[in-house]
Order: sequence, then C-alpha cells, then structure tokens
Amino acid sequence: MWTDSSKFIVLEGLDGAGTTTQAALLHEHLEKLKTKSLLTREPTDSPIGRLIRDVLAGRKMRHQLSERELALLFAADRLEHSRSIESRRATGLHVISDRYLYSSLAYQTLDPSISADWVIEINRGFAVPDLTIYLSVAVDECLRRISLRKENPTIYENRDFLQTISDNYIRLASYYKAHAGPLAMIDGSEPVEDVHRAVLSALDAKFKGRNSR
Repeated sequence: MWTDSSKFIVLEGLDGAGTTTQAALLHEHLEKLKTKSLLTREPTDSPIGRLIRDVLAGRKMRHQLSERELALLFAADRLEHSRSIESRRATGLHVISDRYLYSSLAYQTLDPSISADWVIEINRGFAVPDLTIYLSVAVDECLRRISLRKENPTIYENRDFLQTISDNYIRLASYYKAHAGPLAMIDGSEPVEDVHRAVLSALDAKFKGRNSR
C-alpha cells in the first residue's frame, strides 16, 4: 500500500479547478485509513503568506506588485513552508499541499521577462514533491465555478489571465517534471467524487507496491 511511507503530494490547477476540494478529500481519505497526514496550502498562513493573500485580493497595497516581486514573496513564504514540510515528513506524516512550486512557474511567468529558470533558481533547495497532481479544467468552467463563490475574485480570476496561466501550465509541464519531480495530469472537470477517485488512482499508479521514492 502506497501509504506505508511518508509522501509529499501537491494538488495544482487554475483558480476554480478544485485543488482545495481535492486536497481536503485526500486528507480525509488518509484520516479514514488511520494514516496521519498534514493538509497545508500556499500561500501559507504565515505573515508573508497573509501579505500575499492581501495582494492577490487587492487589499492593503498602494500599488500592484509586479510578478517578479510576487515571485520573490512566494519564494520567501515557501522557504518556511518547505522547512515545515520536511520536519513533518521526518515524523512519518504524509503532507498534502494545495499548490506549490508549479503555481509559481505558471503564474509568475505571466510576465514574459520572467523565465522558468529564474523561478526554479529562487526556489532551489526547497522540498520536492513525490507527486504533483494537476487538475485540468477548461477556463470557462473555472470561471463558472469562481462565479458561484461568495468571496471577491482575486487579481488573476479573469478570462485572459486564466487562459494564459492554463497555457503556461501545459507549456511548462515537461520542464516542471525535469526540475521539480513527477507530475500526473487528470481531468478535473468531472464530478467531485469522480475526480477524487482519479486522484487516488494516480497515487496508486505512482506508489503502489513501492517504498519511499
């Protein structure tokens, strides 16, 4: 069974793709199996993470930060997050993160002057996921889901931004695998429970019958 050794698993996708829902369902699944796990997210709840959330929501900033400035904030937030992930894994816990490095690659390269190499460089040495699962959902469906939320949209939640981000995720998939670990892509547009089963299948396909990898 793939739960026999600590794993670091990341859920990725566009805003509205269902990463938060699927990360929570995976955490609940492991808890039902009496397997201890930590559910976390990026931006984190640290002071830097809260600052990032304020920026993304358009709060508390007199001017909009550039993608380069945001990339550095995300890397600073990820530094402490990575330490926490490694320390929890050392105790045998699985760690499930709603977003991680793949988001930085896809979102911060909205600025054409920012290269994937630079994003990787400022994140060098951080915890590497054992598997990143990308939920593929069309932009129109993501926008429909976002419109059902009660909270205000973030600065990225419009059609043009989301389409470019979606293109970046696909364009950088091979690069991500070469620099940041294994990547599985699944259809996130199906009903929630079907997507959950696909997430479990991806984990089984990667880890079943193996020790820590």
